[in-house]
Amino acid sequence: MPRTGLKGAGATKWLRSQGLFVPSTVNRTAGQLGGALVARLSDTEVLVLSDIAGESDLVGKIDAAWRAGTGPRGCPLPRFDSHAWFWVGGQHAAAMFAKLCAIDLRPRAFAADAVAQTSVARTTAIVIRADLGNTTAYHLLCDRASAEYLWPVLLDAAEEFGGGPVGHAALVAQGR
Repeated sequence: MPRTGLKGAGATKWLRSQGLFVPSTVNRTAGQLGGALVARLSDTEVLVLSDIAGESDLVGKIDAAWRAGTGPRGCPLPRFDSHAWFWVGGQHAAAMFAKLCAIDLRPRAFAADAVAQTSVARTTAIVIRADLGNTTAYHLLCDRASAEYLWPVLLDAAEEFGGGPVGHAALVAQGR
């Protein structure tokens, strides 16, 4: 799934000049036209995620515009190269995370646009609440090198709640 980011002086201002809505508050997200998502990770760092179907061309447009641009616009962070991206959802998703993460991700404590930069199963991670229809859902990004470790941990934790992998096609269908 396409993803990218920018970090440094001018990054948020430049992204806004490209027509993106960047949250004014750190650790929040904003949906974009076409279903993409912009997460503000710090005053000078932003993560851009494609829509769940991977059909949005926003990530490619941002990368191309950054390469063609001049002036203060931050430095690119090609998140596709650095971060694995999982989706965790369902009625027991927050309870499952409670076994793996110290942050309270229950919907009453973790808003639909919230971002947590935390540890999940002793792995540095970014957790973003982004419900899919009526399904409580989270994007989970971790260091790409940790994906092979984290995948079976997530499967084990989900199994306890009757969950398991659903595949990308099921997510796309759920989101439509």
